[in-house]
Amino acid sequence: MNIELFKLYKIDYLNEYKKYFCFFDEIKDPNIDIRQVLPDNKQDHFIENIKKCTETVLEYDKLNKYSNNLKKYNNLFRSLKTSKIDVLAYKAFSEIESNESILSSIKSFKPYKLYTKTIEYDKFNNVSGRLVVKEGPKILTLPSRHRSILKSRFDKGSIYSIDFSSLEPRITAKLSETKSGNDIYEDILELLSYDADRSVIKKAVISSIYGANYTSLENLSVDKSKELFDVINNYFDFKKILKMSSNIDEFKIRRNYFGRPIWNLEENRENILINNYIQSSAVDISLLYFSEIVDLTDNIVPLFVLHDALIVDIDDKNFNDVKEIVEKGYTNDKLGHFPLKIEKFNI
Repeated sequence: MNIELFKLYKIDYLNEYKKYFCFFDEIKDPNIDIRQVLPDNKQDHFIENIKKCTETVLEYDKLNKYSNNLKKYNNLFRSLKTSKIDVLAYKAFSEIESNESILSSIKSFKPYKLYTKTIEYDKFNNVSGRLVVKEGPKILTLPSRHRSILKSRFDKGSIYSIDFSSLEPRITAKLSETKSGNDIYEDILELLSYDADRSVIKKAVISSIYGANYTSLENLSVDKSKELFDVINNYFDFKKILKMSSNIDEFKIRRNYFGRPIWNLEENRENILINNYIQSSAVDISLLYFSEIVDLTDNIVPLFVLHDALIVDIDDKNFNDVKEIVEKGYTNDKLGHFPLKIEKFNI
């Protein structure tokens, strides 16, 4: 059976399996064989019927077409390589860092024959689908000031970040069917009656996506803050996204725009539902593009997925070719075009 799908769809598709699937809620290790927690007299029945259960899962997933995404993502994660480490920088940071949590992140990059371990992600531990490092380098919690421990494997090369521009706001605009320009923050600025700093607009947009309302913003009066939030709420159609994010299908699952399950059935706070939906859909856009670019060119060595960024190692002689590909952006067949950028990661 497809273990990834079995872990992903851990709900009772068949009534006869309710008494078996309930065990999953009590199991901390997602890789455990369910037969290990079944009574002896129930194991044979489970084994006999597991094929039928699997066929049901696969049949629905095929109709939902999310299994194709899972296959792409699995190929992406299998393509990730070990990263070369600057040993002197690693030793220096390990010695001077006093914060235990940060030190733990640094030490997860401990080199073996100059290279890290291969990273392994937990892809199902987060409601929104955001990745969590399960084994290997803790890239998600490594402070930017310590990124110089990463070193190119090429004699003349560099570590780069390929990432989306304002991904979550852009996803929000597309889900709202807002006719946005290349710069969402500039769009919003033009709708205001006063001039506001880009950083303030950005903060207000992110706050709105996370459910804040009429928060007094730094350097803005209460009236100007309220106007800014009003403009943002008119720019994005949060009511439409709430309706999408609240929907429960015939299998009693909430799903994001691409069909990924969102395990928040007991959630009723509107801001959380909206944010789960936006963030989860953004995860899929990122992984779809990263899967595509890894297949598209051999000129990059993929190392890590860092939220909406793919960290890669590139030989200098190949950089311009990669840059040309990245700057074309990503056009999703459902949501349209998304701009991307490439820049040095470890400086």
